[in-house]
Amino acid sequence: MAAPRAGQPVSVTVGVVWNCSLDPPPPQPPRLTVWATLVFAVITVARIIIGVMYKNDCPQQPYIPSYLQEMAIFNLIMTTWMSFHWDPERSGQQQTLRSCICGSLQLLLALSGFCWIIAGNVWIFSVYQPNYDPTRSDGQYCNKTLYTFAFWNAVLETLVLGAMLVNCCKGLFCGVLLNGPPQPDRDFHRNV
Repeated sequence: MAAPRAGQPVSVTVGVVWNCSLDPPPPQPPRLTVWATLVFAVITVARIIIGVMYKNDCPQQPYIPSYLQEMAIFNLIMTTWMSFHWDPERSGQQQTLRSCICGSLQLLLALSGFCWIIAGNVWIFSVYQPNYDPTRSDGQYCNKTLYTFAFWNAVLETLVLGAMLVNCCKGLFCGVLLNGPPQPDRDFHRNV
């Protein structure tokens, strides 16, 4: 039995007498809550402020302040890009080209964000528990506020990335299960 299409009414028959039709609610665009938006804004502003204030306070790993600033800029670009409304109702060659370009840019942004998270993790975790003393003779230290903030940012970003990957795998798994086994009269490639 196949799942009903989204937005279509579902008819349920119990026995021979009782017939009930369930109409789904109209689809609504996903929205962030006010709290999630405020937390996101505070973290983004804090990344910019801490990255700028402590720009030269980590000679042991000088890329950490840049990581914080770039992640803030990346989050602002991604949020702006995802909030921009594309008109899916228009049809024709121009819409196909536009949707292809938009999809390619979204993929490029997502891949660059993924690479930047991995690079930040390497920079931050490679000097785990750095020297916090700026008076050390070799000059290899990192400001404690900067490093602690960057460390927990990296942990948070990695957890969010992991949750997104688990969700993606779960969706693929459910899609394969709901599609059912290949039918003998159908082409194999339509079921992959």
